[in-house]
Amino acid sequence: MIVSNSVHLLRQQCLANSTRPFLARGKSVRRCAVCLLAEPVCICTWAVTRDSEVDFVLLLHHDEVFKPTNTGRLIADIFPANVSAFEWSRTEPAADLLALLADPARYPVIVFPADETSGRTIHTSAPPLQGKRLTLLLLDGTWRQASRMFRSSAWLADLPVLTFASAQEGRYAVRQKIRDGQLATAEAAAELLRLCGEEANGEVLEDYFLVFNEHYLATRSGRPVEQLPAHQRLAALRVGG
Repeated sequence: MIVSNSVHLLRQQCLANSTRPFLARGKSVRRCAVCLLAEPVCICTWAVTRDSEVDFVLLLHHDEVFKPTNTGRLIADIFPANVSAFEWSRTEPAADLLALLADPARYPVIVFPADETSGRTIHTSAPPLQGKRLTLLLLDGTWRQASRMFRSSAWLADLPVLTFASAQEGRYAVRQKIRDGQLATAEAAAELLRLCGEEANGEVLEDYFLVFNEHYLATRSGRPVEQLPAHQRLAALRVGG
């Protein structure tokens, strides 16, 4: 069962401040208020709460806050105590976000496919932490939006960057890829957890993503949900946990 998390709180704040409603595709569909999927294919019961030694900061483009196709929120569903979520602003980032990134107990890193020509410190594996807590900042938006967020946010310019190449092709079938090797935000987070030695946590997040992907596709095509091995593994964790 999904517990309240930072993405839910951010969505509520943005809804309260919004001057017009967000109308997603399929706006006539009756959706679960928590997971945002159509009620018959709700995935809330498949969420398994886990803890991690890695913290994530989701920096969401405004468009992503309300989109039911957003996958960054899946990370918060599984790791509610390890995820902070903020709406991106080019010039006026939230004070709480700046304080978090400036926390001397943390080692914040932007996850983005940059290279040495960017002038930033680049990591291609888990960085040396020297007793600090690894805090991975994920730019959550389309590829074009994330690129703009990375390049135009002066307040992020001094942060080091973690870039990695995935051995697997992205499996997000709900949105169209626009570049080779592109992963959904939740897929990238699962790979990052593995990179940091949290293989089991990476597997759980990937399974939850696969369940989300299948349930969403079933809605679009008007077919029954196919029961995947990922369903079985998450069900076993729910029973065992």
